[in-house]
Amino acid sequence: MPSRPGRVAVWSLSLVVAALAVAAVGMGTRAALPPAPEPAPALALTPSRTLTVATVGGALPLSGTGPDGRAAGLHVAVARAVCERLDIDCRFTAVAPDGLVDALASGAVDMIAADLVAAPARAARVHFAPPHARAASLLLGRAASWTHAQGNEFAMEHLAGRVVVTAAGSDQAQALRRLAPAGASVVLATTQDEALAALRRGEADAAFLPLAVAMEALGHVAPGDALVPLGPPRIEHGAGGPVALATGAGDGILAEAVDAALTALRDEGRLRALARLSPDPLAASPHHGSAEAGR
Repeated sequence: MPSRPGRVAVWSLSLVVAALAVAAVGMGTRAALPPAPEPAPALALTPSRTLTVATVGGALPLSGTGPDGRAAGLHVAVARAVCERLDIDCRFTAVAPDGLVDALASGAVDMIAADLVAAPARAARVHFAPPHARAASLLLGRAASWTHAQGNEFAMEHLAGRVVVTAAGSDQAQALRRLAPAGASVVLATTQDEALAALRRGEADAAFLPLAVAMEALGHVAPGDALVPLGPPRIEHGAGGPVALATGAGDGILAEAVDAALTALRDEGRLRALARLSPDPLAASPHHGSAEAGR
């Protein structure tokens, strides 16, 4: 891997069941025991049910299409592991980032598996499972364009008069509305991959990307294609925060099943192992920081 200026900071970060039985014994006469409580209803997920899972294309290693043509990436792998745990089938479909919550709320899909921060405003419309990853964003630039403004000392004000590209409808696009100075020109690409490609073609001075996508790009730089991080990873204004699978607010049975499956996968250590599919060092620390970052 070629050396590069500026290093991304690596931020490191029981279900108790009790049963109580009471018996009362009178003077020579046994008191009647109370009726046994009804068992908790089983999760009514029929084996024949197929979940439609919304994901986002063009954002590997987080989500997208793998070499075999199947949905791939960290969030897809987590959703697939949950479906296997529940012994049900999952069908993945690509949805634009800004259409994910609407698709779930309308019932068009059953679950979301994408790099979508579990922000309070979204939690009011959908149910978020326990976080399985932690997201952040990173600004990348071409080294030749930023000879005097690289590394962690980079300030967003340096974007004034520059062109910044990001994926339309993404958390990065929403954050840029508050982070970019008034003099910056923000260009929206269809996907994260296309935003990165525009940067490499010289059509933009910087690209604001999910940290995992940016780090993957920094690790696969071709000769003459030197990219550098511009500032540290960011989580403010919704640029990062906890990431979780989401289910419909009205589908309590599915939500309970997904939550239980994730808890089991976490207890087994599988979630942390899956998080290592991402080069983002924050991904394996879903509880680092606060959900307030998603505001």
